[in-house]
Amino acid sequence: MMIQFFLSLLLAATAVLVAIQRTTSRLLRATVLVVIAFGAFLIWFPGVTDRFAELFGVSRGADLVLYLWVVITLALIVFLYLKLATLSRRLTRLTRAVALGHPRGEPGRNDKR
Repeated sequence: MMIQFFLSLLLAATAVLVAIQRTTSRLLRATVLVVIAFGAFLIWFPGVTDRFAELFGVSRGADLVLYLWVVITLALIVFLYLKLATLSRRLTRLTRAVALGHPRGEPGRNDKR
């Protein structure tokens, strides 16, 4: 029972952080909040996960949650890697453009020569 309160507190803190930040779209924030609410529901009614697990041919609900967690984590890692690669390419292009715009030996606007 104590773990349910602890996990609920963590989910509530996460929901507050998601709700107050403004860097993502409303749709994404709403989706995350729905997932958090579903997670809270499963924390307080763990028997539901057992019934879901049976539908997918998994013996226990905890196993199903673990399998889903692994798949979601791998998908996020791939997404973040692709985002990082895109940002790296953009930074390289920007750096190249700045370097070509201010060749060595030529004072830039911020140089005091």
